[in-house]
Amino acid sequence: MSLHAHEAMARGPGRGQRVAQFARAKFRPPVLPATLVSRPALHGLLAAGASQRLTVVVGSAGAGKSVLLADWAATRSPGTTSWLSGDPADADPLRFWAAFAEAPRAIQPGFGADAADLLAMDGRMSADITASLADDAAKLPAGSVVVVDDFHYASAVARDMIELIERWPAQTAQLVLSGRFDPALRQHRLRMSGELCEIRDRDLYFSVTDSRDLLDNFDVRISDADLALLHQRSEGWAAALQMAALSLRASRDPAQVAQALDVPSETIAAYFTSEVLEQQPPEVARFMLDTSILGTLAADICEAVTGRPGAAAMLRHIDGAHLFLVALDDNRTTFRYHHLVRQVLHAELRARDRARERQLQSRAAEWYESAGEVRRAARHFIAARQADRALGLLQDKVVPDFVADPVMPGPLDLGVINPAEFAGAPDRLLAVAADLLLWGDTARADQYLDVLERTQPTLADDPRRAARFTAIRAFQHAVTGNVHQAVEEAHAARVLQQRLPLTDEWNLAVPMLLMDVYNCLEDFPAVEREAAAALEVPTFSEVVRQVVVPGARALAWFEAGRLAEAAAAAQAADAQARRLGFSEHFFAVDHLRVLAGLALERRDLDAAERLIERVLAIIEQRRPLQEFLALLDRSAIWAARGEVRGALTTVAAARAVLDTSPPALLARADESEALIRLAAGDRHSPAELAGRLTAGRRGTLLAKVALAAGDHAAAHDHLQSTADGSLTPREDIVRQALLAAVAIERDDPAAAGIVGGVLQAARNRRFLNTVVTSAPQLASYVIMHAARMQRDPFTERMTDAALEVHAALQPVFQTGHGLAEPLTAAEQRILELLPTSTYLEIAATLYISRNTVKTHLRSIYQKLGVGSRSDAVERAIDLRLL
Repeated sequence: MSLHAHEAMARGPGRGQRVAQFARAKFRPPVLPATLVSRPALHGLLAAGASQRLTVVVGSAGAGKSVLLADWAATRSPGTTSWLSGDPADADPLRFWAAFAEAPRAIQPGFGADAADLLAMDGRMSADITASLADDAAKLPAGSVVVVDDFHYASAVARDMIELIERWPAQTAQLVLSGRFDPALRQHRLRMSGELCEIRDRDLYFSVTDSRDLLDNFDVRISDADLALLHQRSEGWAAALQMAALSLRASRDPAQVAQALDVPSETIAAYFTSEVLEQQPPEVARFMLDTSILGTLAADICEAVTGRPGAAAMLRHIDGAHLFLVALDDNRTTFRYHHLVRQVLHAELRARDRARERQLQSRAAEWYESAGEVRRAARHFIAARQADRALGLLQDKVVPDFVADPVMPGPLDLGVINPAEFAGAPDRLLAVAADLLLWGDTARADQYLDVLERTQPTLADDPRRAARFTAIRAFQHAVTGNVHQAVEEAHAARVLQQRLPLTDEWNLAVPMLLMDVYNCLEDFPAVEREAAAALEVPTFSEVVRQVVVPGARALAWFEAGRLAEAAAAAQAADAQARRLGFSEHFFAVDHLRVLAGLALERRDLDAAERLIERVLAIIEQRRPLQEFLALLDRSAIWAARGEVRGALTTVAAARAVLDTSPPALLARADESEALIRLAAGDRHSPAELAGRLTAGRRGTLLAKVALAAGDHAAAHDHLQSTADGSLTPREDIVRQALLAAVAIERDDPAAAGIVGGVLQAARNRRFLNTVVTSAPQLASYVIMHAARMQRDPFTERMTDAALEVHAALQPVFQTGHGLAEPLTAAEQRILELLPTSTYLEIAATLYISRNTVKTHLRSIYQKLGVGSRSDAVERAIDLRLL
């Protein structure tokens, strides 16, 4: 039997104390798996700890701590890394310190000899031993690392380790401690002094790219959509991804593949149960099982559900033990479970005691009901199989709660609801329809509304119910873009409400939807009437008064061209939305669109795009009308950059969002497309697209087409048809700019004065982008005569903007060898990621929405003349773009 092959008993000098000897494996990193995904970014974080007193790697079971450290050690120079693997026997301090003294001998023979003698002689740790270990560490080769893996087994040595850390020669050697929970080593002091390097669960979780690489290493290929689903459900937990990969590799049967993608499988559940749950004290395991029904964990709700006190302390313990909690606030008092872990815990709870699971759901529902959080209460009542009680709560509170709560709960689990059971309870059905519609599930909401509509006698018997139904139907029409039907239904609902009269929050649907619809129809006086009416209702909440109404007003003022008033209202609404917690809510969309439009007007295109991406993230696939309008906003921003193809594909995407296409909305898309095409040198298409526009807008567009053709007389005639005295400030400044362009084309001696008047009006009204993009003749004139203009910040910004527009407005509708049009910078960035990244990864890498990625890809495919991802990559390589 070789030395170290087993744990032997040796006699220490003079005292006869037992000193442990160890298997060699304790001092070797684990063998790296063949499926290793190396993570150089984390290696960089570890290397950065060389200048700090302590490095900690803290993560949950199966997070990949040991593999990460072993892989990092393998990349380091030979003879600079020592390793110590912890195990349950290291709960004995004497044994742990004996091992710690021996580990660095792999790189420095004789390390810890004096410390080992003192430890054997005294039989306990002492200050002399700590000092001896620190002295020996200072003699290690420069750049050495001492790794202690699974340090959580040695929690009993914390006090002595604190003393060693205080003496540790960080300038010579790096000390790395890794474990499942934070050791009690006064890290806060090290953190405050900048002497602590930390890697935690959030760092260890695999990215989508890492997940793809891991599956590739298992010889598993799945679609981008399946990969996104797998990553979403696993949240990047390495153990779950590896077990899913093993399952996927073992079978190509579609049914089994689908089961593997449904990450909470039996294998993963068994791993979590044996490696995590069963390792906890019974009271901790019971608490985790009981609270798995909750989406949000806080002390009060946890105590109500479990029926036991001390939840705050329990949450702190679970958080400190890194048992898959995610903190939701800076004070770490509110949490959620890792999504996958919550699913596994909930499934385990249900498997062990289904009756208790329903009892816990009922307790949660009653607590939320008593707290006034009706929508959350309803969801727990449904889970407790008390659907009637759930819908009874919703029927009066679903709209008021939506107005008051900035955080949307999950969608209703309608799988346990049989609509036929509520055929005689129209108020219940109306509540479900309203909840679905407010959540953004317009298709299913429409189904419930259709069921209700077939019960006309029931609706007619109750005017209050009829008023609510009509208001919700109007809201549904507005959300989906049926603007004229929305106005008709909204006015019918208002008549019913005033007849009763009704004063609750259900009435809010009428002014809210009318403000949105009238803004869409550009009836700005009607927007103001509805805003004033909403402010006169005393029961409407603060968020309605401070965010919704100012946002709608700001949008109307911006569209009309009253930019100063729009800016003040939008900024005030934004500040209030942040204060009230509604900054990422549907209620913020109007003022965010205004802020984006103002940024575009001053030619801050990056800020404009960021704001519109926020809007699209809020409403994507949830509010078709708002998404349609936001996509048109984005097309204008891209057009301002000169990204013509991307702008046009965005207009096409906007058209595709709406199931129906009312002429009023199609006209907005037509005008956007016409202006983009005209700026890019296409005069034929814009003239055709002018057909659906209103008379004033049609005249303005045709004037621009005539100017592009060099027919200034026709342009002047078209502009004369728009002079009816009812122009908004925006329409007026565009008309003035076009008249200036006509004067420039005619070589009119008065052109300088006309241009000066336009620029003065633009200065007074804060217009910039609108003026320089109205006509290329005007932009060119500003550039040519900049030296003779009054020099001030506004004139300089106008000149710079004119130069940008002049550079961007190059004809692109042409053919030739290679590309019909060069790729934009944004498209090139996406193309470079295309061979190695999924669409979700591209969105995450570039901080853009999925919708934006898809729009760019359509433009890229069009420019490359291809129809698929693989063909795009091949064509790009041929053209030396990759």
